[in-house]
Amino acid sequence: MADKTMSTGSSVEKLLALHCAPALAGVKPSNLFTLHFSEGKPEARELREAADGLRACGVRMEILCECERYALIFVYREELLAAAMGAAAEDFLAGYGYRRGLTLAEKIARLRSRLGKCGEFPHEIGIFLGYPVEDVRGFIANEGRNFKACGTWKVYGDGERAAGLFESYRRCTEYFCSMVERGARIVQLAELCGGPAQ
Repeated sequence: MADKTMSTGSSVEKLLALHCAPALAGVKPSNLFTLHFSEGKPEARELREAADGLRACGVRMEILCECERYALIFVYREELLAAAMGAAAEDFLAGYGYRRGLTLAEKIARLRSRLGKCGEFPHEIGIFLGYPVEDVRGFIANEGRNFKACGTWKVYGDGERAAGLFESYRRCTEYFCSMVERGARIVQLAELCGGPAQ
């Protein structure tokens, strides 16, 4: 797997491969990663270029919060994320101040606002990352303890299904990292795996 120390010039592409391959490939609605800025912030330009290229593949990138040293980047496939926001997710999010019937963009704006205001990380973000509602609810109720399994997220519900997903995410990440190390561009990989926007 790719090294977590990234060289300037391809740092954003490597971070996307390492942390966002499942979303880029269309096997997960979304992923999240932290982009640390070096002096002069060349990564900000790389991020804009990647976002522009990925938009044509149906992938969106949004900064959820940012300071001088880093940015928290949300990478998602709009159709997949909207589909993951079903009735159970709507009911759950309503308990955290997300008015029913909000558009996906409005929900993301509300999440961004909560990230800026909360004294702690808003755990409902798991819903936005495509985690099962029962697992997000279980994580909050158990304060992260007493889980059945742990992988991409802590599992409180269907452990067998989660294990299968974790394995597919792992394989996807290994493939993307390997291909980026060989010189493939992240946009090419997203087009190949997830296809262009419909």
